[in-house]
Amino acid sequence: MKEKIYQHIKQNKKPHHPKELSRVLGFSRPEVKAALAELVAEGRLVKARGHYRLPEEKEGFRGRISLARDGYGFVIPADGGPDLFVPKERLKGAWHGDVVRARVRGRGRDGRASGEVVEILERARRRAVGRVFFRRGYAWLAPEDGRTPEIKLLPEGLENVPEGSRVAVEIVYPEESGKKAPFGRVLEVLAEGDEVEAELRAVILKHDLREAFPEEVLAEAARVAHPPTAADLEGRADFRGLNVFTIDGADAKDFDDALHLTRLENGDLEVGVHIADVSHYVPQGSALDEEAYLRGTSVYLPGRVLPMLPEAISNGVASLVPGVDRLTLSMIARLSPEGEVKDVRFEKGVIRSKARLTYDQVERFLEGGRLPEAADFFAEDLRALDALAQKLKAKRLEAGAIEFDFPEVKVDLTEDGGVLLIPQKEVRARSLIEEMMLLANRLVARTLSERGLPALYRVHEDPAEDRYAELVAALSRLGYEIEAKEPSPKAFQDVLKAASGRPEAPAVATLLLRSLKLARYAEENLGHFGLAFRDYLHFTSPIRRYPDLVVHRVLKALIEGRLDERQKEVWAARFPAIAEHASVQERKAEAAERDLAKYHQARWALMHRGERFRGVVSGVQSFGAFVALENGVEGLVRAADLGPDTYAYVPELLALVGANTGHKVRLGDPMEVVITGANPLLRQIDLAPVEEVRMSEKKQQKKRTRRRVVGPPQGKDRPERPVKLTVHKMYFGEWEDKQKKKKG
Repeated sequence: MKEKIYQHIKQNKKPHHPKELSRVLGFSRPEVKAALAELVAEGRLVKARGHYRLPEEKEGFRGRISLARDGYGFVIPADGGPDLFVPKERLKGAWHGDVVRARVRGRGRDGRASGEVVEILERARRRAVGRVFFRRGYAWLAPEDGRTPEIKLLPEGLENVPEGSRVAVEIVYPEESGKKAPFGRVLEVLAEGDEVEAELRAVILKHDLREAFPEEVLAEAARVAHPPTAADLEGRADFRGLNVFTIDGADAKDFDDALHLTRLENGDLEVGVHIADVSHYVPQGSALDEEAYLRGTSVYLPGRVLPMLPEAISNGVASLVPGVDRLTLSMIARLSPEGEVKDVRFEKGVIRSKARLTYDQVERFLEGGRLPEAADFFAEDLRALDALAQKLKAKRLEAGAIEFDFPEVKVDLTEDGGVLLIPQKEVRARSLIEEMMLLANRLVARTLSERGLPALYRVHEDPAEDRYAELVAALSRLGYEIEAKEPSPKAFQDVLKAASGRPEAPAVATLLLRSLKLARYAEENLGHFGLAFRDYLHFTSPIRRYPDLVVHRVLKALIEGRLDERQKEVWAARFPAIAEHASVQERKAEAAERDLAKYHQARWALMHRGERFRGVVSGVQSFGAFVALENGVEGLVRAADLGPDTYAYVPELLALVGANTGHKVRLGDPMEVVITGANPLLRQIDLAPVEEVRMSEKKQQKKRTRRRVVGPPQGKDRPERPVKLTVHKMYFGEWEDKQKKKKG
């Protein structure tokens, strides 16, 4: 067994977690861990943050670098192994997000590996946005992203551009130009007039998002975007006679999933999840496919959507609008009324949706209202699907799926540029759709995994051992004990349940969330920790996610019986790069969405300056406490504004503590605050505790009272010209002299 484990790691040349080895090789977890311990003791393997790998070789490993604002960084291995710390002086010119080859050089006092960048393999950033300044006769860019260094600019495009102007530049790196340092070429001077539109443009450029589609892509979309023909329907299952419908948001424009429910004679339920067959219109290797790959995902910005595919496909021929024929890849599952999956099959299909329902309409119906008259015949199907969804969700939670209850707020804009903050409540209608999509994703993953077919999985790995140890210690300080020696979804969910309804619940949830790794795409089926699923991938949104489109191609090849060994080898070779690229594009889209949302939240705060709101402390740092308002907006209360005391951060307590009073400001503490200011361009919102504002107002009132305007006594001692007098300045001429004589 020990040799099998060693040979498996040696052949795959990547770090492995005991959980993965147990699943792949079929040994129990304790057996695997015992064998790994022996291999480490023999020096044949090295353990780092819960993963086991071969001792470092001279050529190092491939990974993506994440830089801190202080200049140092961490290389995150592409194979999922432990991060490698890299000091600032050993980055070799790598910038945040670059793909590099790195190697270990030694270990620090804490035993943590430290290394260096050996080679920069791929640059992540091609554009930057910032302010122009001049130094020693050259123009420079001060990037708005604090992790990007200053960039010297070429003079072209800067004619008559004043210092302080906001510009977008293209970055040219030394390896591309032969120069010693990167330089910038001005792409655009961003207008300062319409600030909202300028900021939208800046975010698109800053995060290097693809905006307009190339002409050849639009032309190809126009050629293929025609209604299904008789030839297109050949070999497809006909679902047009079934009661198929869609449920989406009221403002949705592309509908890529539809449902149907059929009651079987034996009491079982047949559930159909029908997903738009985007692969029919986007062949592998086409111009459409190349552009979709480069984008990776649709980007949903407040006031603007950057789709992965042109509208002729995303909002047109592939959108499952009602009343017309649409091509699908369909999962048909047979379940017991209790939610046990008895059978599943996959079909190329054609549907004709009977209704387009919204979440609000379905929610009102499930709460006792009526459906629109034209959709009233779906009532029984919706009730049955709702009951089934609740049972599926209960099973997930029982297995340990982690359910965080953080407030989600959608940022939307009015026609005149106003900011709308729309809370996204957890409602049964959304849960119904979510559970059906989770079911389909899980069953597709299980099918492809069991058949040993290449695929792109959505993986969420176990927390690293050091992060888990830190979490256990932090929770212990809050009074919560985790007995499990290894992280498990069930243990996390038990802690969330124990904290539910208590003041520290938000703090507990935040600590748990921070200990988790980010979900990513991978060519290996490593399971999904947060959902407590052994098998999981993304299948249900091929209009807006490239990995889903890839999975559709594999599944369709399986359905059509045209999977040969050559095709498997080609896909297996390509999928690791696709997985990494899709994960990067997803992070980029999320960063852009978050960036612009924070800008608009700061605009909202500016409109509500001076108003009071309830909030909860969502983060504590040495410089102050972050407070999240009930509408999801987050701002900073600086330590100096917490009160007359001097506050210092105490890591052991996860709190700011007053030196004289001992007053603590902790994660999860409620706090009523006043918005004192905001800077949208800096994404900065300043808050102050209401109590301190009240005390400050009282002090100001007393000061105004002490400094009220007074004058000399009325009558003969009054000077000819009235003079204003304050208690701390007395210039009253004769009257003042007489007052001194009286005292003397």
